[in-house]
Amino acid sequence: MHTKDPFDKAYTRVKYTRYADDFVVMIIGSKNLAENIREKIRDFLGEELQLELNMDKTVITNLSDRRVRFLGYEISKTREDAQLTKNTLGIKKRAANETIQLLVPSDVITEKLKPFMVRGKATHHNARINQPLLDTLQQYNSEIRGLYQYYCLATDVSKKIGRFRHYHYDSLLKTVARKEKSSLPKVIEKYGVEVKLKQQAGTRRIFGVTYQTKEGMKTMTYFNDSIKKKDKPLTGATANGALFNGVPNRHQIIERINAKKCELCEQELPNRDSYEVHHIRKLKDIKQEYARRGDSLPTWKLTMCSMNRKTLVVCIACHDAIHAGRNVQSIKKAVKAKTIELGMAGEPDTQKCVRPVRRGVQ
Repeated sequence: MHTKDPFDKAYTRVKYTRYADDFVVMIIGSKNLAENIREKIRDFLGEELQLELNMDKTVITNLSDRRVRFLGYEISKTREDAQLTKNTLGIKKRAANETIQLLVPSDVITEKLKPFMVRGKATHHNARINQPLLDTLQQYNSEIRGLYQYYCLATDVSKKIGRFRHYHYDSLLKTVARKEKSSLPKVIEKYGVEVKLKQQAGTRRIFGVTYQTKEGMKTMTYFNDSIKKKDKPLTGATANGALFNGVPNRHQIIERINAKKCELCEQELPNRDSYEVHHIRKLKDIKQEYARRGDSLPTWKLTMCSMNRKTLVVCIACHDAIHAGRNVQSIKKAVKAKTIELGMAGEPDTQKCVRPVRRGVQ
């Protein structure tokens, strides 16, 4: 028996969540309410933003019957009367009934495992056989760490990512075994590292690589963190494992525009028409271009590289100088070096770095 009336018509709740052009509206209420909200969203997008809402993709779903896919997660509502728990007073209650859960889609794990499995068994990765062992291990670690960090909010993350880790780790061992023309037991005997168990006493052997650094010898092992659900998301987590830790004195684009100051010459700008935003597509294209030629970077490129951004808020004079190829003298204290260390390889596409200035184009 429910502790609250699930048919209380007076109880209504609407919650809206958006990321880029994807959004979901969670509604506790009638189907008519959901249809009315969808119509209002369509009218608003059409009248205010001149955008068309795809009614075929914007569906109304009852979570009691089906799951909803949003940003790679599956959203579901549990119905389980048998699962009980006790509160601090020792009173039993249903733990999972009518609660909203985030789940890892099974097809995502299946798709991620395709490069590492053949006919239901783990296999070696041909493209990584000729890599150095440390590079291979780092690549495997980044894959599972990124997958876990993205799906760590899911209720079934332990089960789904645990399955991925099982085949993923075996694929790593088989890749190393194929590289050294050896067997799995010999690989573990040669590269096995004793690590402490997370949940209980004792140790286990796991694949690891020892390498030399300035501080001395260090050892990197295969991903050995506990795979369990987290209540709060990691700031900046992405599916490939990259994390942005935040750097002081680096502002968001809106704050930088509102500052009304050229980021090259630091001239105060009176109004919106006095400055423009310079864009590039890839910072690495800039670095590769000048690394290949052996030249030092111009001031504006040094500034963008030091800020690690693909946009630069500049006055019109500096923007014209950038596209004319003239060097701009910056008085920013953050840019003192005349050159920066460049180490990326590959042929750049110089057309990606700088594009013509188009003014008056909406």
